[in-house]
Amino acid sequence: MVTLPDVSRILVIRYGRLGDLVLLIPALRALRRRFPAAHISALADQRYAAVLEMCSAVDRVIASDRIGMRDSPWWSGALSALRSAHELRNARYELVIDFHGFRETNLLAWYSRAPWRIGLKRNEPSYLPFCFSLDPVPEDQNLHVADRFDSLLETLGVSPGDRDTRLEVPSESRDRAERFLREKRMDGCPCLIGMNLGASAADKMWPAACFATLADKLADRFELGVLFLCGPGEEELLRQAESSLKTDRYALAGQLGLKDLAAVISRCHLLVSNDSGPMHFGPALGVPTLGLFSLSDPLHYRPLGKRSRVVRKIPVGDIEVGEVFEQAVEMLDGSGH
Repeated sequence: MVTLPDVSRILVIRYGRLGDLVLLIPALRALRRRFPAAHISALADQRYAAVLEMCSAVDRVIASDRIGMRDSPWWSGALSALRSAHELRNARYELVIDFHGFRETNLLAWYSRAPWRIGLKRNEPSYLPFCFSLDPVPEDQNLHVADRFDSLLETLGVSPGDRDTRLEVPSESRDRAERFLREKRMDGCPCLIGMNLGASAADKMWPAACFATLADKLADRFELGVLFLCGPGEEELLRQAESSLKTDRYALAGQLGLKDLAAVISRCHLLVSNDSGPMHFGPALGVPTLGLFSLSDPLHYRPLGKRSRVVRKIPVGDIEVGEVFEQAVEMLDGSGH
């Protein structure tokens, strides 16, 4: 363990995906508790940077257009990368924490010239030892992703303590969520269920028709409304669910920005989700969450929080509607519905 001085400027790096950034929130809040007066910046992929903008532990979010740099002519991408690296160096960080562990992020840590630099050492041979001034922290793939992040902080003497997973949704996003629910005539529902239909791969998606059947069974049992959620390019899943529905107490919510999506999920009393990034919004917003898993191991990616549960079968289509229904009923009954 390293005993650090009270550094005043900190940079954390994690590009990753949506779920990874949500799972990073507890580590960022632990870092803030350890260094309450420090200015903390976070470097993230532009597509998901809005997640960190909902965390008050971070003073500045630096959004990197990695896709744009990748798809632009090589010389243009190289210039953009160099410009970004110079900006990081000029910020004069004292501590840089590489939560990502790619060669690209290793080099950014090194180029920053921060006196204290530490990073995760991934299992693949991408770690560049010369980039860091502190010993590497091996990535233990037997741990949950959030525990891996904590292991890096513990090396710095930062205790994770009680995990603070909170996301703070901006008031303007909450206002838009309320308007959306009013337009869909869902604002008066005594119980609102969010169902996230999408995922990063087809073999992680419980069939949309199964979500529809689940919605019908829950509507027969409870006085509720159902919000079907999906991300960009997943609109066909909404159409599939809608075509199978019998209840009329539902609304379709696609193409929401991340902050608005978080605001809508925060209004739910239960979130049922495929193993995907939006699943992790539930616990971060205080919403009981039921995750549906297949190939991914819940040990590594399960939703955090005492009010979260998982159902797993391989393939994901073998998960029975009745099994999910029973879990959902227990969770709703336990929360007073």
